[in-house]
Amino acid sequence: MKTLLLISAICLWAVDFVVVFLLLGTLRSLALLQWQFDELQATRPVRKGREGLSPGKRAPDFTLPAAAGEVISLADFSGRRVLLVFTQSGCGPCHAIAPELNRLHDQGDYQVLVINNGELQETQAMIEETGARYPIVTQSDWSLSKQYQVFATPYAFVVDEQGTIAAKGIAGSSQYLGYLVAAANRRCEQQNANPEGGPAVDREPARVPTAKEVLHV
Repeated sequence: MKTLLLISAICLWAVDFVVVFLLLGTLRSLALLQWQFDELQATRPVRKGREGLSPGKRAPDFTLPAAAGEVISLADFSGRRVLLVFTQSGCGPCHAIAPELNRLHDQGDYQVLVINNGELQETQAMIEETGARYPIVTQSDWSLSKQYQVFATPYAFVVDEQGTIAAKGIAGSSQYLGYLVAAANRRCEQQNANPEGGPAVDREPARVPTAKEVLHV
């Protein structure tokens, strides 16, 4: 009898584990779909030329004033993987993602660089309010956003070591940033696996990870 009860308990535990695993996968899938929907909402309802430069395109270089007083160029980080994040003064989600940007910057895998649309004083205030440890440069009148063809904020591009856009997407939460980084990592893995077919791979859009892959993000 004890053996039967033990077997029943193990079976119930196994069923509970499977249910929890499936529920987690479902929740992750729903979150991923929400990110894709937010991306469409942020870029598609506007006129052509505002959906953001596609993966595979060369990232436009720029030189902009930084809040600390110096000037910073994208070319300064040549050979490194850069996470470009477009923000705007007064944007709540732009402030909310600062801790995750600090974490990514401190890890060292990405050079985080934020482009804020606003006055220099507003950008300096943003640094003080968020405790940003990554550089923030200032654009006015969406000058650089026009080159990258995106006006939603916060919005991010991953630029690979060769200066090519590896992934793009809305970046309103740490989870969304995770999806973006996962898409960029997958693209880089594809390129490394197909060194002879680099140009062909570059023309393929960065694929958003599946629900199963998201479990490991």
